[in-house]
Amino acid sequence: MEKVSTDRKSASQSMPKRPTRILAIDPGTRLMGVAVLQGGKLLYHGVEVIQRGHSPHQTLKHARKAVLRLVRDFEPDILAVEKVFFANNKNSSLLKVFAEEIRLIAKRKKLKLVGFAPSSIKKFICGNGWAKKKQVAQAVLARYPELKVYYTQDRAWKERFHQNMFDAVAVGVMVDKHI
Repeated sequence: MEKVSTDRKSASQSMPKRPTRILAIDPGTRLMGVAVLQGGKLLYHGVEVIQRGHSPHQTLKHARKAVLRLVRDFEPDILAVEKVFFANNKNSSLLKVFAEEIRLIAKRKKLKLVGFAPSSIKKFICGNGWAKKKQVAQAVLARYPELKVYYTQDRAWKERFHQNMFDAVAVGVMVDKHI
């Protein structure tokens, strides 16, 4: 009769561990770029349009729901966020609160939170910390040519819209190369 091991350690060794899944976010209070990467593969990319509420509190509620839905749907191991820097405008206070909300979501969901300054991401992706958004998009396209359809648009607003997604992918690539 063969002995069956009930040791937890041996059971966990037989189950393959999935590669680390990264949910990358380029936060915004109107448009939020998102990307999901796993093992260098781009699983999802897009731009979440944050519904404007009648008050800043409602807008923040919609943004929080979007992040929670992404966490639920993709079950990431790491939540990677481009750090936000604030200009003197009416949305900067709301963006600061939203960035804190993302941090709290990561803590509550027991996700590793990683944040990088935009200049660090640009330096990693493009080799130039002062690179323009188009240069970041071009560097992302070199890795993921399937995103080319989002690069050249017939309207300037569409290019600005999709730039959020390119920025999120850049955040994800940087984290993926550093884990």
